[in-house]
Formats: sequence, structure tokens, C-alpha cells
Amino acid sequence: MKKNILYPGKSVVALVLMIVSLSCQSLEEAPEGISTPQNFYTTVSQCEAAYAGSMNALFVTWGGYQNIPAFPDGQYEGTSLDFGVTAFNDLWNWHYKSIANINSVLKAVKGGSLASNPQDVIDNVIAQGRFLRAFNYFTLVRLYGKIPYITEDTPDPVLTPLTPESRLEVAEVYDLLEADLTFAVDHLGDYDAATPGKPNKWIAKGYLAKTYLTRATAPLNQADYYAKARDVADEIITKGPYKLLPSLLDVFKTANNRNMEIMFAFHTTSQTPYMPGNVFAPSEMDGWSGGPVKIYWASNIYPEQPRKHSYLLLDFTSDIYDPSAPIINWSKSADGVPYIGKYNMPNLTYDQQVGGGDAGIEMKLLRFADILLIYAEAANMAAGAPTQLAVDRLNMIIDRANAGNGKEPRATLAMSKAVFDQKVIDERSYELCFENDRYFDVLRKRILEQVNLPDNAQGFQETDYLLPIPALDAKAIGQNPGY
Repeated sequence: MKKNILYPGKSVVALVLMIVSLSCQSLEEAPEGISTPQNFYTTVSQCEAAYAGSMNALFVTWGGYQNIPAFPDGQYEGTSLDFGVTAFNDLWNWHYKSIANINSVLKAVKGGSLASNPQDVIDNVIAQGRFLRAFNYFTLVRLYGKIPYITEDTPDPVLTPLTPESRLEVAEVYDLLEADLTFAVDHLGDYDAATPGKPNKWIAKGYLAKTYLTRATAPLNQADYYAKARDVADEIITKGPYKLLPSLLDVFKTANNRNMEIMFAFHTTSQTPYMPGNVFAPSEMDGWSGGPVKIYWASNIYPEQPRKHSYLLLDFTSDIYDPSAPIINWSKSADGVPYIGKYNMPNLTYDQQVGGGDAGIEMKLLRFADILLIYAEAANMAAGAPTQLAVDRLNMIIDRANAGNGKEPRATLAMSKAVFDQKVIDERSYELCFENDRYFDVLRKRILEQVNLPDNAQGFQETDYLLPIPALDAKAIGQNPGY
């Protein structure tokens, strides 16, 4: 892997050795000890702190997923299918850096660093790491296809450089990450309200269901996995602690972070605060115009309903500093585009919106709404037609979105398999928009060209379904087709 991303480069190692050598010459006393992964990860809290640190590779103030990667998924304005060799390279680097941090803990624990603890405690620590590793690889395999699956047992890529043969077939990658997730399901604890950000068995089951659903679709198209996705999703729905909030207005309020619809999210501390609220706001709200919404999708595709006006910022004040300023439509605004309602007022307080500091915008990774939608899609495809329970669970999402006066039609048992499947995919687009989910649906349903019509699909090629591997790593392991 890229040496200056995952592991110290040779020049750094040489510098460290030189410093150690000079130090030994100038000191008579031998050092009492050196902290290494093998002798540092000797407590559960140290291991869990390192796991939390691995998420910092993905989510830091002004970086990572706080910036919401603007994939060409048909929802972001100004995206392009004209992928260059450097397109989205950061995603590769972030995730492999996170994996390297996780593997260092797993290697230490495997070497006996926690040997003084009961076996169930050790297994739980291992399960946390294997879940987080699978979480990273699930993103990587969907974006890049054949990839190296580096574990705690993989020889150091600095000393034993990776080769093209290091890239596993996509099905092999899924087998390995499923094994990680299955171990996590078996050894993680139950939901604990005192530690809502900590992985638990239900979150692991949620990602297992998502993984099964993805295997059932492109590029593997292993249809037997629909039934597996259905069954795991059903177990979460019927036996798990999470639920759909009655009002969609409560889901994204910063005052309601970590609510029981949120299964997994990026949580921060005061040391790594959330982005300011005005990052995602229009000019009239003293915003920085980040994350404009695709006009065609907002105007012509998203159904008219209360959810649309909550999840999208379509009408807003013409001057946020003037309480009497009139409300204007996005089409009359200075920027001329809608914005993401999930990350603006009224989900933020006024002070969070304009203060320029930590806005408390919790970036969701997995919601209970997603599990209901996974069930609906998988049950329909497994049965060859919509089932009553699939219809009912899909309508839970639609009914909440309509809130009594929306115009989106409900799902019905009379729909064909294909029509119901399209209904679910559309609903996923509306409900989970701007939560780092839509692009993966676009990839697995093979609709990349379709969602970028009519304005920016001209550069589409089938090779666009995979992102380019960063050039330095591609020299060692090979590049994806088309780059």
C-alpha cells in the first residue's frame, strides 16, 4: 500500500533509527521500556481508544466524511462523470489508514496483550475491531472492486510490498468481510444507552443485512442473498432496540442526536468538533454554499410532501440576520440552487447555524429506516413479488414522509416485482439522501448513467462503476480499467 499513508516510509524509519543510535551513544542509562503495539494495548480502554482513533482517519473537522463526498449520484449539483485518475483518491487513503490502525490493535490482542482478561472480554474487543474493519472494506470493495484485504496477519507491506495478485476477487472480499461481521454479531454486546456510539450486535447485523443485499445485486448478482438480507433485517426490526421516529422532523435535529432511529453515526468530541452550520447553507443564511442540491432532482423527481421540505432546503430567509426578512424560494436566491435541509435550520439552532463553531451536525451512517427499506427490497426480490409485510414496512416510510398531506402514492400488494423494486429504490433515494448511501445504490443497481441524465451523463463509460486507484498504489497492484 501507499507507504506514506498506511505505514512509515523508509525515510521516516531511517530517521527514527538514526535518532535512536545517537541517543544510545549519548546516554549511559538503558531506557526502561519502549511502547509498542504489543505492550501498549494491554487494557480494554486502550484498545477502544485506538478504535475510536481509527475513525478519525475518516471523520475530522474540515476533512473526511464531514465534507460529504459529492458523488455523481443524481442528487448533488455540479458533479461530473468525467473521472480523472485522481478522482476521489482520498477515500482509498482514508479507509486503508483506518484499517491499518485497527489491524495494529487486533495483532496485539492476538499476540496476547489482553491475556489477563476473561475470554469473552477479549472476544468483544476483537469483535469491535473486526466490525470496524468490515465497515471500511465494505466501502472500499463497492467503490474499487478487486482490492487487497489486509488483516493483522498480512506481512508488513513496507517489507513485503503488495503485488497485483494481492487484489482479491470481489466475491472473496465479501467472504472475508462477512466473516468479520459474523464474528462481530456473535461477540459484540447488546445496545447500551450509556455508550450509543460503540458498536453492538444490532449494528453489526445491520451491516450484514446491507452486505447481503449488495451481494444480491451488481456486480455479483448472487440472488440467493436476498433471502439472507430479508431474514437479518427482519430480526433487527422485530427483536432489536431501534425504531422509526413518529415524526421526520425529529430525526435530524441536533438537539436529538443519537436518537433511537440512529443505529450508527460519526460521533465527535470537543477535541474534534463538528463542522460549522454555515458550511452547508446558502448565501442568504451567511453560508459557504457547500453541498448544493441538484435542481432537476429536487424539482422534477422528488415527490411533493412534507419530507421534501424538511430534507431539502427549498425556501429560506432572504437575510438570516433580519428576523423580518421575507422567505424566498431557492430559485430567487443568490446561489440559484436548493441546499440540504438535513444540515440546516430548523434542525440546527440559530446559534449553530450562524455562529461559525461546532454545529453538532451528526453524520448518520446507518438508520432504522434503512433496515425497513432493506427488508422491503429483499423480501420482494426473494419472493418474486411484494409480500404484505414488505408493503407494510415500505409504507411506514412513505406514510411518515407524507405526514397526512403528501402526494406520494403508497405501495400496494398489486404491484409487480419490478414496479415494487423501483418503488423501494426511489424511496431509498428520497429518505436516505445525503447520508452517503445513494451512490452505493446507484452502483449496485447499475443506474449511474440514468441518474446523471439529462445534463451530465455525456462522459459516461461502463468503467465509471469503479473509481481509480491512487497512482502510487496502482503502480504496485494495478489500476482499474479506464484510467
